[in-house]
Amino acid sequence: MQVLVSNSLFFHQKYGGVSRYATSLIKNLINENIDLKIISPLYKNNYLHKLEEIKKYGLFLSKYPRLKILEKANTFFTNYLKKNLKSNLVHDLYYPEKYVPFKKKNILTIHDTIHEKYNYLYNNDYFNFRKKIIENTDILICVSQNTKNDVIELYKVPENKIFVTPHGYDHLSNISPINIEKNEIFKKPFILYVGGRYKYKNFDFLLKAFSKSKKINNDFNLICYGGEKITNKEKKEIKSLGIENKLIELKGDDQLLKSLYLKTNLLVSTSDYEGFGLNVLEAISLDCPVLVNKIKVFEDIFKDSIKYYEYNDEDNLISSLENILLKNNYNINTKETNNILDKYNWKNCGKKTFEIYNLID
Repeated sequence: MQVLVSNSLFFHQKYGGVSRYATSLIKNLINENIDLKIISPLYKNNYLHKLEEIKKYGLFLSKYPRLKILEKANTFFTNYLKKNLKSNLVHDLYYPEKYVPFKKKNILTIHDTIHEKYNYLYNNDYFNFRKKIIENTDILICVSQNTKNDVIELYKVPENKIFVTPHGYDHLSNISPINIEKNEIFKKPFILYVGGRYKYKNFDFLLKAFSKSKKINNDFNLICYGGEKITNKEKKEIKSLGIENKLIELKGDDQLLKSLYLKTNLLVSTSDYEGFGLNVLEAISLDCPVLVNKIKVFEDIFKDSIKYYEYNDEDNLISSLENILLKNNYNINTKETNNILDKYNWKNCGKKTFEIYNLID
């Protein structure tokens, strides 16, 4: 079996959940009986750069300017290689930048329907572009049952065309944490927030709750790891809330991320919607306490292995923070946690994906 895999976000992301999924899946497909090749003509993604066990058609540059001409060139050569390299199957691990039909079987992984459900937050018409791709794809893979249900509802896709292959956590298992104890910024206990903060992520909700609880912000800092650079607008809001000396922005690699999970008093997610919730899975695999907005996908996947605050209820978020951080009230179902870790790992993701490949080979 000859399979070409492509992830358009390798061009855009140094790090990120979709790229994490892509490289972790690829690592777990390498041992299968597949002639696997990665198409990524120009990329800056560090996960892909470190993946040395597989043939890559592409050039790594640690940085390059955000120019449309580069994006168009990358898209052109991606489609050229998809068309001309020998293969039975093309698997796009994220939506391609441009739809081009090929005389090959094809699979698309759909991670969420955020752009469709929150279309009023975005300028582009994602729905009609993606509808065309979905209609002309042989099989769809969704990362959760919740995403599958959304795709069926939005795009009227037959259920037998969609398979679910969830994320895993074990990409951090063999990573050695670093000693962050000596750094002055970690002397004080902290709440951890991981990833993007804008739009549906609802991060300002956490800022306001954090600022309103003097009991919390006197004793804890708030660390934001990864995601977008804090803007001047955000800085003004943070200053107006009186917590400018309490918020710390960090970026780094997997060693730092794992160290933060191990050191933090609590990971918090305020997101209104997720396709899966990879950072939550990472956290619970490292026995990190987790508090999240009560949304369906989290309840379906993580059940009572984590704590929830009532959906977008600020008072309940504040009381939940105080109960966990000040009263040490964090009782979860450890048996459920173990079940989740047994179920959601990259080996299972790779096995299920390989089975799907065999269905249409």
